[in-house]
Amino acid sequence: MELTLNVFTLNCWGIPVISKNRKERIEAIADYLSKAPHNIVCLQEVWSEKDYLYLKEHLRINLPFSHYFYSGVLGSGLCVFSKWLIQDVFFHQWPLNGYIHKIHHGDWFGGKGIGLCRIKCNDRLINVYCTHLHAEYNVDDIYLAHRVLQAYSTAEFVNLTTPPADVSILAGDLNTAPGDISFRLISQLPSLVDPCILSHCKDGAVKPAGTCDNINNSYSDPELVKTCPEGKRIDHILFNVHPTLEADVVNFGNPLEDRVPGKTFSYSDHNAVALELKVKFTEKLKQRQQSAEERFQETIDEAIKICKEATIAITSTKKLFLTTGSLIFIFLLGSVGFWPNNLISDVLKIIMTGICMYYITMGTLWNKIEMNSLKAGLSAMENFRTSRRDVKWFD
Repeated sequence: MELTLNVFTLNCWGIPVISKNRKERIEAIADYLSKAPHNIVCLQEVWSEKDYLYLKEHLRINLPFSHYFYSGVLGSGLCVFSKWLIQDVFFHQWPLNGYIHKIHHGDWFGGKGIGLCRIKCNDRLINVYCTHLHAEYNVDDIYLAHRVLQAYSTAEFVNLTTPPADVSILAGDLNTAPGDISFRLISQLPSLVDPCILSHCKDGAVKPAGTCDNINNSYSDPELVKTCPEGKRIDHILFNVHPTLEADVVNFGNPLEDRVPGKTFSYSDHNAVALELKVKFTEKLKQRQQSAEERFQETIDEAIKICKEATIAITSTKKLFLTTGSLIFIFLLGSVGFWPNNLISDVLKIIMTGICMYYITMGTLWNKIEMNSLKAGLSAMENFRTSRRDVKWFD
């Protein structure tokens, strides 16, 4: 018996008002998906519920089952469409999601996490995980520890919820390239396979094209394209099958054209990824590679190191915030009665009071939230490392 899964994922870049050509692009995505052979679709950055409902309406024939994961202030932006019945759904929101004061980044307001849809196809269960990790934004990556903890939380979530599924598929914008610490955490702990490696080993193709800031995308940054025309491969579809099953990668890559037909722009600022996977049901029991244990021990050690360095940095930042806030407070308190009675002075006092409150809040409440989240992640990873140090847990 065989089952063919045709999975599609795309970061739709659907931010109302801000995203360019959003309406036309959402319509084009809906038009493509309504005609395409995909039976499972995972979308990210569908921030407008109206866009989700539009997609749902236009895909109701080929993909009649769907779910939108509500979360945070703006919504998680994640949604899943399926040809088969979605039996169970669950959303796990990450404790660390960026900073509330980084409004221009917006990750905190999205309440990001990982969504699970358990799909029933005949008598088989398919776990579909849709997610979107925190973006990098700058070379000086202030969100590295956040993304590492998100990756570990994602890996553990997949690892713990995989049974009793026959097939597990993780799709989304992971904001991490193969070889990065976050990617290794996500792929190694739950033993998720990167089909890109399998497909290119099979056909002998060279380095795969990136999914972000690719030269073929109309929204790519021209400066980044000059230095790296292929861009980064940060959008992924990873899979895992039960030991009694066999999986064959039939097709893998970007199924979309470089431009929306008849338009001068692409479907999104990210390229799509599609995977055609043929699953065969056998009675053979596959053995996992023992070397995977050693590889993951190195990965978990590196993740712990990053998080420990982040706790030290947060402690230093706390002192800076509290010292600055206290100095402003002392100045405001000491200058009472010395301010001239005019509008400019009143505005300055209001601004300085706001800045003072911001620094004190960041040095107390927000610092405590971030520190506790880091400690929780560190504790979980250290427990994982200690409990498996002398155990052959990949047997």
